[in-house]
Amino acid sequence: MPTMKVPDLATFKAWAKDCAPAARAVCMARAFAEVERERVDAYIAPIFAAYRFEYRPGRSGLTGVIPDPKYLYMVEDLDDPLVAAFYADCAAAHRAHGWTGPADHCPALHAETLRRETERLLIGLAEPLFGLSNDHLFGDNRVKYLELLIGACLSAPHADARAATRTEGQHA
Repeated sequence: MPTMKVPDLATFKAWAKDCAPAARAVCMARAFAEVERERVDAYIAPIFAAYRFEYRPGRSGLTGVIPDPKYLYMVEDLDDPLVAAFYADCAAAHRAHGWTGPADHCPALHAETLRRETERLLIGLAEPLFGLSNDHLFGDNRVKYLELLIGACLSAPHADARAATRTEGQHA
């Protein structure tokens, strides 16, 4: 891991102000990904339940019906025509619910990709300041670093400008 740089306070505050739009984009992408996942899960759940996929015997120690599509990889044979039929039904359901992207893609996964891309961009904007790149941040450290960056960008020094804008709008 590279040595972390420590910017002076003025440089950091200027960076935070300049990158506030990127931090807001991360927040919006996170919210969109969460809502889209819930929406997609709601209409995919009954389709998945109808198939009653079972765990692959022996390897996991789990038996019976797989309760959630995220565990479909634990089915005995992913090349089973039933799995292909499930995915075809999902694609049809995506279309029926307004998805206009590629036919074999999931709208929730697209939203999660957008979230990851916006997070990567924010980390990239901070790299010259702190010397940490996306390649060096994983797991909890990545989560904590992102929260610190977002918090700095959306923190109190900018609240004064937002409050002044709201006050001006109220007096108009």
